[in-house]
Amino acid sequence: MKGFKTLVSLALIMLLSACASKKEEPKFDHSLYDGRSIDTLTTEEPAVNEQEAISRGDLALSNGNMDLALYEYINSLSYPEAVHQGKTLYNIGRIHQMRGNLALAEKAYLMSLEYDPKNVSALEQLGVLYSRSGDVEQGYTYFYRALDSDQERLKSTNRLKMGDIVTVKGVADLKVDKRSPSLAYMGLGVLTDLKGDHLLAQEFYTKSLEINPRSVKTLINIGYSYYMSGDYVKAQRFVVSALEKSPNNEKAQNNLALIYLAKGEVKRAINVFMRQMDAAEALNNVGYFLILQGKPEEAIPYLEQAIDKKPTYYKVANENLERALAEVRAKTVKASNSQ
Repeated sequence: MKGFKTLVSLALIMLLSACASKKEEPKFDHSLYDGRSIDTLTTEEPAVNEQEAISRGDLALSNGNMDLALYEYINSLSYPEAVHQGKTLYNIGRIHQMRGNLALAEKAYLMSLEYDPKNVSALEQLGVLYSRSGDVEQGYTYFYRALDSDQERLKSTNRLKMGDIVTVKGVADLKVDKRSPSLAYMGLGVLTDLKGDHLLAQEFYTKSLEINPRSVKTLINIGYSYYMSGDYVKAQRFVVSALEKSPNNEKAQNNLALIYLAKGEVKRAINVFMRQMDAAEALNNVGYFLILQGKPEEAIPYLEQAIDKKPTYYKVANENLERALAEVRAKTVKASNSQ
């Protein structure tokens, strides 16, 4: 009996020792994952530490395997010794954002800021997400936070925070380098343009171009800003520069045509439109934009030509012609009443 008790005690000691020595498996945060079944992703054993998981995620991402990259990045968060959670969560957010899953992108970016509240990249992307969703105030807030954190990184005495009185000189005095948040500067340019402060918006765009001179989006936006403020020479210069880098960019082509129309160079505008559409559509576009520019009487002949080229089915040109005629009549009535 005594021998039996000894054997039982030995067995219990061995069992407890095995349980104590067995390493607890890291917990995978499924709330951040939206890919295919995890069981189908890889046949490899789980990574032994955070750095190996991140390296696997980087490799999967470079090979275009986003599901596996997400799995490895999320897995890397669960190791007790993990120290790169802020950067990893930002990478997780970027993957979700590229895939159009904006709710998970937002969640990952916000979690990233819990580990690193001054993560410029996460702040910048949250500004982008909120601005595009129509939450302008949140967009402003995160863009300004990105700029302020970047100024702190650069050890600049010039700071810019939400609620400050922002001037053109104040923006011009901000320090930037190639790591600065060009999208935040561009985003603030867009939001400021929407408020009608084109001079300040143009300074934001200028800072963005200091960081990334080849950004087609920024070149298009600053060109449109100068168009809205009536400086057609500068507007044309920036839009042409965008087209030199991206010749088939439809937005840049449309903006160039708008600039030509504003300058009274209608034939050049038609030629620009005809790079991407047939003659009838080009003529209709010219008429439509002339209406928007407050020149309905000039729009009428181009809309009539568009209808002549597609008489049986060009409904849009007919609708635009009716609008132009109505606006001309309204102008006539207003002029006669004011006499």
